[in-house]
Amino acid sequence: MGIQSGNMVNRERIVKTLLDLIKIDSPSGSEDKVAQELTAQLAALGGIIKNDTYGNVIAVFEGTGEPLLLSAHMDTVEPGRGIEPVVDGDVITSQGETVLGADPKAGIAAILEAVASIKESGEKHRPFEVVLTREEETGSEGAQNLAYEKLQSKNAVVFDGDAEVFHVNTAAPGYYKFDATIVGRAAHAGLEPEKGISSIIIASEMVLALPVGRIDEESTLNIGIIKGGSARNAVPEKTEVTGETRSRDSQKLEKQAQIFRDVCDELSKKYVEAKIEYTLTKNFSSFSIPDSDLFVRGIGEALSSLGLESKFEPTGGGSDANFFNAKGIKAVVVGTGVRDMHTTKENLNIPEMVQAAGFCEKLLLVV
Repeated sequence: MGIQSGNMVNRERIVKTLLDLIKIDSPSGSEDKVAQELTAQLAALGGIIKNDTYGNVIAVFEGTGEPLLLSAHMDTVEPGRGIEPVVDGDVITSQGETVLGADPKAGIAAILEAVASIKESGEKHRPFEVVLTREEETGSEGAQNLAYEKLQSKNAVVFDGDAEVFHVNTAAPGYYKFDATIVGRAAHAGLEPEKGISSIIIASEMVLALPVGRIDEESTLNIGIIKGGSARNAVPEKTEVTGETRSRDSQKLEKQAQIFRDVCDELSKKYVEAKIEYTLTKNFSSFSIPDSDLFVRGIGEALSSLGLESKFEPTGGGSDANFFNAKGIKAVVVGTGVRDMHTTKENLNIPEMVQAAGFCEKLLLVV
């Protein structure tokens, strides 16, 4: 499988594209304005727009050979409104009161720049589809509701990773979220504590019975929120526990989910006068693509042509790639030069974003 040489991407243009996108507020659920802008830009580049009813942006570009899906999401985490990007040499940051929004907009800018560069060069390219999703940060709702019947690609590259583009995530965990509500019995803590049933005590036993933290190299469980009680001098009647569990091994994931069920059921038997209700929801399944896979090897070729040594590695996070893989579209995640995602210290390395755009261009020129 040969790789043609393409024009170098334009650093000044990609930086301007990124800065313009960052200035359009798009926290999860508020992506309409950026979606309109991106739809217009993709149409101007020659894309056939096939946006779906959920608000995901879909653009199809004709070419020769096997089609490829390029994807990123449009939403940012909070605080993500009124972002004012600051360029300092090769680094872009926010002013420190918001996230930067380079997660995900560096990935979008890389895709747009690759397409623009190819259109300028007039070189032969493969057919490709650009999919920009909504609400990835709140559980990949956009990917879950994507109109997959509009797509033809069997392989996808998701531009949504941190660090450099040669960090390629070929495996990611499946994920369960869980919530438990414990209702005991309130009582005055000083006058008659023996009449109460402390929901916080029950919640504490729940937490201690679960394998919280890193279970093994591919599995974790976390308790993220505990809320309970009403007053210092009252035996707490109600406590809520919120958490998650992940594993790249599907059997381990199901085992961890069962442990949570068993712990809740055992506590219900122990505290018969209390009420323990819980929900356990599987958000997405794991995926793993071997390094020997033809698609993954093609990714390595494209990186090698840029003088980059690919690092195929698993991740502990989920993304739209989990849903693409579940729908039969083989997908990996690559870096876009972003660091400190989801914090007000988020920053972008410009040369690494340019590198991601060059990699994207190389992929499209494989025919």
